[in-house]
Amino acid sequence: MDVQVQALRNAGIPVPDIPGKLFFSIREVSDFCDIEPHVLRYWETEFRHIKPVKKSGNRRFYRQRDIYAILQIKHLLYSLNFTIKGAKKRLIHGDIDKLVEQNSVQDTLQSIRKELASIHQLLNDQP
Repeated sequence: MDVQVQALRNAGIPVPDIPGKLFFSIREVSDFCDIEPHVLRYWETEFRHIKPVKKSGNRRFYRQRDIYAILQIKHLLYSLNFTIKGAKKRLIHGDIDKLVEQNSVQDTLQSIRKELASIHQLLNDQP
């Protein structure tokens, strides 16, 4: 999982420190990912990447891979403003590497904007 954690961090996704347990309750995952439990339950129906184990009493127990998928989905939906349909397509057709590439493109565009703004300022300051 260290490779997946590193890929998520390279994409600019904050990854909380997750204990080395096998299973996590929905409340724990909610706290780790800062997402309400009802949203997690909804995402289970929408994204096949989240498959918690259901045990007695229909209680959900998430694995670490589920948490990483949730973090990736959260990033797509909340940070990159994807629709649910768009996020599904991105997860099916491309993995986190494309997010890293997209993030670096955004960084490049920001630095170009800053360069242009400084050039514009220099041109305005000259007599």
